[in-house]
Amino acid sequence: MSALPTVGSMSMLLPFTLLAPIVAMLLIVFMPKEETKAIKLIAAMGMLVSLVLSLYAFATYQWAQGGMQFTLTIPWVPDLGVNMALGVDGLSLPMLLLTNLIGFASIYASWNIDKRVKEFFILLLILIAGVMGTFIARDLFIFFLFYEIVVIPIYIMVIIWGSTKRVTKEYAAMKLTIYLLIGSAFLLVGMVALYLAAGANGNPTFMFDQLSARQDLYSPAFQKVAFALMIVGFGSLISMFPFHSWSPDGYAGAPTAVSMIHAGVLKKIGGYGLIRLGVYVLPVGASFWAPYIATLAVISVLYAAFIALAQKDLKYVVGYSSVSHMGYVIIAIAALNPTAATGAVAMMFAHGVMA
Repeated sequence: MSALPTVGSMSMLLPFTLLAPIVAMLLIVFMPKEETKAIKLIAAMGMLVSLVLSLYAFATYQWAQGGMQFTLTIPWVPDLGVNMALGVDGLSLPMLLLTNLIGFASIYASWNIDKRVKEFFILLLILIAGVMGTFIARDLFIFFLFYEIVVIPIYIMVIIWGSTKRVTKEYAAMKLTIYLLIGSAFLLVGMVALYLAAGANGNPTFMFDQLSARQDLYSPAFQKVAFALMIVGFGSLISMFPFHSWSPDGYAGAPTAVSMIHAGVLKKIGGYGLIRLGVYVLPVGASFWAPYIATLAVISVLYAAFIALAQKDLKYVVGYSSVSHMGYVIIAIAALNPTAATGAVAMMFAHGVMA
C-alpha cells in the first residue's frame, strides 16, 4: 500500500468541488419545507461554488504535462485495496466541467418547481454529486459506488415530478431504472472479475492505473469476456443499440432538470467508462470487440436519427437524437487511437452543451 500523500491546497480542490452540492443538500435537509426560496438559493449557491472550482481546475490544469492532477488518495479499506482516490486528467476534466455547467443550469431550469420543493432539490443535488463523483474517481470501487448513487434519485424524481404524455411517468421511471440496473449488474460482474484477476499476485487493488499496469495478468480470453460485460454495462448507459430504448421514454417522462442531466452528462458516464475501464485496461478485449461495437454504433447513428425526424415531442427528438449522437462517440471509441479518443471527449462535451 502506497503511503498517504501530503494533502495540499490543490489536492483538496476536487473534494471541495464534490462536497459543495453535498453540503448544500445537507443544509436543505434541515430547512423548513416552507422556505422554498431559501432552498432554491442554497442549491444554486452550492452548484455555483462547484462550477467555479471546476472552472479553476480547468484553467490551472497543466495541459502540456498531462496525466492525473489534483490527486488525493486516502486508504479506505486497505485489506481489499479500496482507496478514496480522486483526480482528473484530459479525459475526465472536461466531463467534470460539463457536469457542473449542466448541473448549475438544471437548478435554474427548476426555479419554478412548486411541488415538494425541498425533496426535489435534495434529490437533484445528490444526482449531480453522484455523476460528478464517477468522473473524478480513480478507484473502480468508488466509481461504481457513485454510479449506483445516480440511479436512486432518478427513479424517485421521474415518479414524482415526471410528465405524462405518450407514456406514463411510472412506465418511464421503471423502464429507465431496469435498464440501468441490468447494465450495472453486468458491470459489477466484470468489475469483480477484473479485481480478482488483478489481485492474483496477492496485492489486491481497484485503482485504475494499477489495473491497467497489470495487463500481463489478464489472458486474452479473460479480456474478451470482461470487455463484453463492459459493453453491456456501459453500452446500456450510453444507449447503444440495442440497449437504447430506455433513453427516449426516460427523457419524455422525466422533469426538465433530470432530462438535462440525462442528455448532458448521464450518458457520458458510459462513454467515459468504455474508454477508462475498457480500452485502457482491457486493450486486447477492446481490439477483439471493436468491429462489432462500430457496427452497432453505425446502426445507432442511422436508426435513431431517422426516428428522431418523425417525432413531434421535443423531448423525444432530444432522446432519439442523443442516441444517434452517442453512436458517433462509440465509433470514435472503437477506432482505438488517441486522436479518436480526443474526438470522442470533444463530441461528448459539445453534445452535452447543445442538448
